[in-house]
Amino acid sequence: MPSIPKTKMNSHLVRSVFILANIISYWGLLPWLFLLAAKHIDQLLKLPVLPTKAGIGIGAVSLFLGIVISLWATVTLYLRGNGFPIALLPPFRLVGEGPYSLSRHPLYLAFTIYLLGWGALAQSIGLILVILPGFVIIWGGYTLLHEERVLLRRFQGQYRVYRQETPFLLRFRHAYPGPGIVFALLYVVGKLLVRLLFPITVVGREFLPQSGPAIIVANHACYLDPIFITAATNRYIRFLTTAEMMRTSVGRHLFTCLGSISIRRYTSDLQAVRALLFALKEGETVGIFAEGERTWDGNPLPITAKVTKLLSRANVPIVPIRIEGSYAIFPRWARFPLPGRIRVRIFPPFLPPLLNKNTSSILAMIAAQSDGQTWFRRSASGISQLLWACPICHEVGTIYTHGPVVHCQHCNNSWRIDRRLILHSSNGKTDSLASLAASLKAEEIFKGQKTLSSDGKVNLLEGEQDLQLIASGKLQYQAGVLHVGSVSFPVGDARSLTIEGRNRLDIGLGQGRRVRLRFRSDSSLKWQQFLQLELRRDP
Repeated sequence: MPSIPKTKMNSHLVRSVFILANIISYWGLLPWLFLLAAKHIDQLLKLPVLPTKAGIGIGAVSLFLGIVISLWATVTLYLRGNGFPIALLPPFRLVGEGPYSLSRHPLYLAFTIYLLGWGALAQSIGLILVILPGFVIIWGGYTLLHEERVLLRRFQGQYRVYRQETPFLLRFRHAYPGPGIVFALLYVVGKLLVRLLFPITVVGREFLPQSGPAIIVANHACYLDPIFITAATNRYIRFLTTAEMMRTSVGRHLFTCLGSISIRRYTSDLQAVRALLFALKEGETVGIFAEGERTWDGNPLPITAKVTKLLSRANVPIVPIRIEGSYAIFPRWARFPLPGRIRVRIFPPFLPPLLNKNTSSILAMIAAQSDGQTWFRRSASGISQLLWACPICHEVGTIYTHGPVVHCQHCNNSWRIDRRLILHSSNGKTDSLASLAASLKAEEIFKGQKTLSSDGKVNLLEGEQDLQLIASGKLQYQAGVLHVGSVSFPVGDARSLTIEGRNRLDIGLGQGRRVRLRFRSDSSLKWQQFLQLELRRDP
């Protein structure tokens, strides 16, 4: 690993200490001094004490709101302007999104609410009625007479327009551009968790555009990839997200708050395209996982035709990003992630117009082979989703696991999985998971086979966006027809076979209709490959 220059480390240390000193002074020392002054005012004017219940209630709510709004404003300033609300570390661009679209000075408002909370908890009428109004007058005069003049000199006409459009104190809007409160809070929490559990090494951060619209195109190996990219780039990125993730009310609310752009798999989604182009028009950064889904075995997938068409229409810089190590952290067949190191490589942007050869170059850049390792050994539980047949004897459904051990009940071969997802066989041979998965060729294993039955029960759902359970039971395929319980339907008209998550196989039937098979114990990947083979066989 390349060493970090000492001067760069010292610069980061000085910056961190300076930021910490500002936080302690502004949010700790200053309120303490105000409380001391308020105590003397209460005694001097013989003011009554705020009732205990009212003080605790108002104080807790005000402190919470003050902290949340200040975090929202600070995160927005950092992600959109690459700076902090500190005189010596100012943002490089004017930020008018998030809370800055509601007020020209959201941080001062947040701190005022924060002070109100401390005054209420201290039951100090003096702080609430004397010091707080005086503080508002002082910061109001300071911002009008000094701070806004500095911003006007720095950003000139851009700030004049912003000042005309944005009120000094506050306005209420249902919709506003840029990061929301939920995104800001999750960004802070996620950044801390990533530092602790998934330390990221970033290469090529200088290639990120400093401002203006852009599309980030990245590989996709695990659910946490959007978090890794956001943490590595320190940008507010609006990721294209499958509508499946927003099917429930909780998922819809969460991903909408995170700025995700919903896109449907089984139809031409013009609404998603318009939303993406509008976001770019507004100067946003949009994130696209070009492969369209997470890889099963760690090998890169081809860029989908839909993504290629979308990139060719976007008249903005395309920034390729490769995430390395995330497959080992959270492979698709696993139930949960494990801690480990991540490397994010950012490549020079491709400027418009995008040519066909550029698309191939982007694919080559983001293609990441299975690599990385976790800090702890992973259980092999769930690996039968990928290894749906034995890599040695090719018997279907004979793989079972116990801890890190993978065993075939038919030929008695066994492997032990390590932290790099390398499998060590009992005869001393080692194989990558991808090479073992590649040995399972559906054409050979299912040669001459016209029927297939599931291991365990399967739930059958049908609908468009909202799916309804219509049957549950053993799944059987025979003569081009799938049977679940007492329900049967032909699959000859299937337009797509797509796996959602790890155990849900969606059969697209056109016009937005789909049938879903939710497997309880069998491999969705096995059924996808078998049905694809059967559809190719049919004339």
